[in-house]
Amino acid sequence: MASDLLRTPVAEVRWCKLLGDARTNKFEPSTKPPTWEIEIVLDNDNPEHMAFCEFIEAQYEVIHGAEKKHAHWLPIKPDKEQPRKRQACRFKLSQFTFKDGNKSEGPVVYDEKGRYWPEEKLIGNGSKMRIGFDIYGWKSPTGCGMTLQPKGAQVVEWLAAPDKKPTTAADFGFDVSPEAEAENSAIPF
Repeated sequence: MASDLLRTPVAEVRWCKLLGDARTNKFEPSTKPPTWEIEIVLDNDNPEHMAFCEFIEAQYEVIHGAEKKHAHWLPIKPDKEQPRKRQACRFKLSQFTFKDGNKSEGPVVYDEKGRYWPEEKLIGNGSKMRIGFDIYGWKSPTGCGMTLQPKGAQVVEWLAAPDKKPTTAADFGFDVSPEAEAENSAIPF
């Protein structure tokens, strides 16, 4: 199976949501299945990154031929922070339910030596990874497109995700009763 996968060059990542259970889309929770997602940042000055972008663009014709392209046919877009210097490429794998009720599994994540990555060790923005993926070609009434589906990933350089820090109403300058403060401090984060 691994030999059939395509691989990205090592790239900086953002929004790594490959660990643990798939997440529902907060904007469309009932209409879309939960997903595992990650975004890589590609540098326009890096020849390996640009070759990857060109390869992905060329796959459209391989998959769909000359069919009309959807407005969002390509999962590579100019980076929002530095659109002239970088591009962002999104990977997304939907979870589906089998007829027997079991759910599909998410991507497998490894460390730089090939060991399984612990689920509780969150991967922060700026970490460097390579992604193993396949391409799902889709059609809609308004055109065709491609989704890059992550199947595996390897963390090459790890940056910790920020810890979720507990806050209290007092941290924002609000009034807090002693009872509420005691209740809040009893909630584990």
